[in-house]
Parts: sequence; C-alpha cells; structure tokens
Amino acid sequence: MPSPEQRQIPDWAKRERAGDLLWIQENLHILWPAAQQGYRDSGRGAIIVDTTSRPTGAGNPFAYMPEVGIVEMDEQDALRMVRAYDPSWEFVTMLLKSQNRMSTYRVGVPSEKR
Repeated sequence: MPSPEQRQIPDWAKRERAGDLLWIQENLHILWPAAQQGYRDSGRGAIIVDTTSRPTGAGNPFAYMPEVGIVEMDEQDALRMVRAYDPSWEFVTMLLKSQNRMSTYRVGVPSEKR
C-alpha cells in the first residue's frame, strides 16, 4: 500500500485540477444541458471536451460520448464514473489535454443551476 507521501498530489496537478474545475463551473450553462440531452438521446455517457484546440479556453469543441464509446476507449476511470453518476443532478466530463493527457470529472450540479 502506498504511503501518504506517495499518495499526495503534486502541486502542478492541484493547480491544474483547480483550473479545470473553475473552467467547468464557468461553462456549466453549456455542459449541463448538453449532458442532459446526450443522456436522453443515448443513455449514460460523458461530455468530451477538446481543450487543446483553443488555448484560451473559449469555444472548445465538445461532444457527448455514450458509454459504449468510453468502453472502446478503455478509459477505466471514466468508465467507473459513467457507470456511477446520477443523471438527475450529475454528469461526467472528460477534458482532452496536450501531451495526450486526459482529466475526467464527475460533476454535481447545484440545484439552482438545474
């Protein structure tokens, strides 16, 4: 079992995560309706956002990917989240990043935003 020091998140990762969550919050008015529509049309899945095409974060292309697509991607962390979220108040988003990286978040939407 890893020691507490081995489990700690590096500072750069904490900053990146905080920035990701802020960006998701700022774009909730777009992401939440898209997630709801995607769920209605295709069932469980995730919003996938390409954050590499617009470095400023404005106007990033995104799409809803059904669970079967995430299975095909073999993204186990994302698949775990997709299978567990409650679509009445949550969604999953996968942020595609430079250097072939991805960050996945299970996002709860505050009731006043639903």
